[in-house]
Amino acid sequence: MPTRDFFDTVRERARDEPGFRQELLKEAVRCMLIGDVEIGCETLRDVVVTNLGFEELAQKTGKSVEDLEHILSDGSNPSAGDLFRIITAVTEHEDIELELVVKRRSHAEQTLAA
Repeated sequence: MPTRDFFDTVRERARDEPGFRQELLKEAVRCMLIGDVEIGCETLRDVVVTNLGFEELAQKTGKSVEDLEHILSDGSNPSAGDLFRIITAVTEHEDIELELVVKRRSHAEQTLAA
């Protein structure tokens, strides 16, 4: 019996549940902050696809749809400016604010990160 594709399930849930979509956005930003830009861009792409779409994102950012699709595609090397423009457009569309929390890692986390 065939199973549903995982990404279809994620996208459907993100489309239907604003809270889930917001958690995906937070995860995208978290991935980027820890250096996993590729996964962060893929996750941010899911947020865009299930929320405002590339056409509206293009209007909000002043970038073409093709440029935005490239920025959020596998193997791209997006600039910080482009990523922040996209994140800003998404947070404005969602009418939310992102907050950054800074905390010290525990000794165990520091050892694992090294």
